[in-house]
Amino acid sequence: MSLPTQVGVGGLGLGHLRDSVARLFRPGSADLRVGVEVEAIPVDAATRRPVPPMVPLLRAHARARGWREGRNYAGAPAFTTGRGGTLSFEPGGQLEYASPPEASLGVLDDDVTGVLEPLARTLAREGVVLLARGLDPRTPLPEAQLHLAGDRYTRMDAHYARRGTWGRRMMRQTAALHINVDAPGPPFEAWRAASAAAPALLAAFANSSRVEGRPSGHRSARAAQWRSLDPGRTGIVATSADPVSDYLDFALGADAFLLGGAGVRARPFREWIDRADLADWERHLSTLFPEVRPRRYLEFRSVDALPLRWVAVPTAILVGLLFDPRARSAAAALPPVSGALLERAGRCGLADADVAERVRVVLDLAEGGLAALDDAVAPRAIRERVSAFRGAWTDRGRDPASGADDTLV
Repeated sequence: MSLPTQVGVGGLGLGHLRDSVARLFRPGSADLRVGVEVEAIPVDAATRRPVPPMVPLLRAHARARGWREGRNYAGAPAFTTGRGGTLSFEPGGQLEYASPPEASLGVLDDDVTGVLEPLARTLAREGVVLLARGLDPRTPLPEAQLHLAGDRYTRMDAHYARRGTWGRRMMRQTAALHINVDAPGPPFEAWRAASAAAPALLAAFANSSRVEGRPSGHRSARAAQWRSLDPGRTGIVATSADPVSDYLDFALGADAFLLGGAGVRARPFREWIDRADLADWERHLSTLFPEVRPRRYLEFRSVDALPLRWVAVPTAILVGLLFDPRARSAAAALPPVSGALLERAGRCGLADADVAERVRVVLDLAEGGLAALDDAVAPRAIRERVSAFRGAWTDRGRDPASGADDTLV
């Protein structure tokens, strides 16, 4: 590992950068909490082609429920529910509901269902359905539009375009389920456990096997886009005895596409350290997309978008794995994930013997962890949904991409 020793403007040096990374790993809450970001692609019910953001319709839907309207970090309209969840847009027009953090899987499931089921009914009356696949399986890439065009997304799009079509497709056509977990415990144990689980949950919930109407050769074509678009800011960050140094090196090596003149090829952040300030660094950190991203909570990014009835399943699996001390310790002690294993998890899924074994071990640990948690945290109905999914899908070597159900509700 080669770290810079230069000091940046205003006294910003390596110590400042390391401290800012260390803060990302420090729990922002002493509570055990979980939240989700549920993404879906609005498409015309007849043609199954994506539709542009329907802001007036969503505004009317939000007003009828007393939600507050504002803007998200990219300047797009965002609507905040009474419980503190946020409905907003992704660059390609994908809808995203970010729930508030909850201590109970049952309360979380009720919140997500209570927001998204009525929204789906509102959209259906206008001939629009919400597609729950990790990647739009039908629309040719040239037809996909970028609907958010602020400086961040314009620069991101240009940066990815220099490497191929993967970034264009990711920004315009993908949808995921992100699981956000506050999991206090021994330092870095939850980070290692979640990283060890990434290929297992990627394979078990792969839900994007087709692209432009044809088989893609991947169980999760969404994951394939992320692996290819810029390997310097994606994947599994090394989980050594010093994760802070690992993540600092990862961040310094990633291209800083928000710095420099527009249209100029991006350079690694370590080449900007003598000219950047802390605000530049923190903006750069927000452009890193590893499978597990530290944000004073852990943002788990390995799961494709899923139909609403299954959203609670990978969420519960991660809760069982990270909330229960025994399960968390056992998962953290699993062999580190290699890039090859992650690649096979997305390409071959459960058909790969090593991946299937990782899935079995992780799900066994998670179900044991769920059983050890209080019913108020992991209600019986949620635990039964996990078992039902496993019996119908995972234990039979099948993933959601194998099924015909592709709508959120």
